[in-house]
Amino acid sequence: MGFLDNTSITVDAILTYKGRQILSQGGTLAISKFALSDEEVDYTLYDVTHPNGTDSYGTVIENMNLIEAISNRDHFRSHLTDANLAGASLGLVTNYPNITHGTEISIVVTAEGGAPTENYTFFIDNINVVKFTSAPNATSLTQGSVTVKAQSINPGRTATVNVFGEQSGLSAEVSIHVNTHETSPSNPDKQNR
Repeated sequence: MGFLDNTSITVDAILTYKGRQILSQGGTLAISKFALSDEEVDYTLYDVTHPNGTDSYGTVIENMNLIEAISNRDHFRSHLTDANLAGASLGLVTNYPNITHGTEISIVVTAEGGAPTENYTFFIDNINVVKFTSAPNATSLTQGSVTVKAQSINPGRTATVNVFGEQSGLSAEVSIHVNTHETSPSNPDKQNR
């Protein structure tokens, strides 16, 4: 996290994981959605009793440092958009510490705190460690839930599955550590990720 300089007008565009992935592969972006947020602003500081009158009611708010945007938020707290999403989050198991090869894990997301029921985009950062059972060579799928299968690897490794709500923009990260399988010739560090 960092702070933006309040002396000039700044637009801070933060790309999602998918946007960064497209750019890294030499693609161009056609932005179709964006989100505005003012979650760093404390509106209780608006002072209607300020002795200098109406022009000074918001002086404290206007002089606040602004926090930089982040792309992997886990809760929605904006005052500028749909108030029904305030406090919304994604509910799911986020850590699988000791998985053996061949184990299948269902990643089921529940909408909590007013989050919409929606499809999610799931990204696997290393398909040498876990793969989607329905599309083993894919690194991403968009649907309501997914099942991944732990691969036979040596030495043991951890894969991350990033989950993004298609409508809400909410995100979560699932960490899956697959234990060493001694007879496996696969070393995920020497294969494409």
